[in-house]
Amino acid sequence: MKTKTIKSAIPIYIAAAVWALYGLVGKLYETGHILLCAGLSVVAYLAASKFFPGRKEEIMPTSGDSQVDALLQQSREDLEKIKQANLGIPAPVITAQIDRLEKSGAQILNAVADKKERADQVRKFMNYYLPTTTKLLEQYRTLSALGSSGEQIQKAMSSVESSLGMIGDAFDKQLDNLYKDEALDMTSDVQVLETMMAGDGLTEEGIQKAIKEDTQQCQTN
Repeated sequence: MKTKTIKSAIPIYIAAAVWALYGLVGKLYETGHILLCAGLSVVAYLAASKFFPGRKEEIMPTSGDSQVDALLQQSREDLEKIKQANLGIPAPVITAQIDRLEKSGAQILNAVADKKERADQVRKFMNYYLPTTTKLLEQYRTLSALGSSGEQIQKAMSSVESSLGMIGDAFDKQLDNLYKDEALDMTSDVQVLETMMAGDGLTEEGIQKAIKEDTQQCQTN
């Protein structure tokens, strides 16, 4: 995922402070003092930039289609809610399963951003499966925070826990379906390439075949 750097404003403030401080003790109405102060402010800015370089921010990929991008934005908000819910769940086994959902979900959304035509294939995923999963995990986090051993609460939590594997499989299957055509094309290309290379005697099988044919030709002669 691409990132961009958001520069810190602190170096600019420090450079401005140099001018303010110099104005208290120097003669900023004289050319020499103005040039000296300008040089000091530049040095201060460059030095401060090393200590306050700013922050990096992820750039979310977009499809270029406003409607698809609106769906992507909503789905990313759902994924972020899942991530936040996961932070409040102490059970390592459960958090590992939710990590799997987060990863597959992000890959699905990136695939849609890369090719907007895929949005129709995952519309139900984006409009129902993902938000419903988000709701379940937020409720699960709330119930787990209660620390109650009540029968109904434990039953509800167990139902969510037992469904996480199934949900993870469904997310992975959805991702796999998005790349089905590309996978078939790759398989076909590999098969054609192998056939051509074998025909030209460039593979082990092709070499053995060529040797056999040469041997048979020699025997005939």
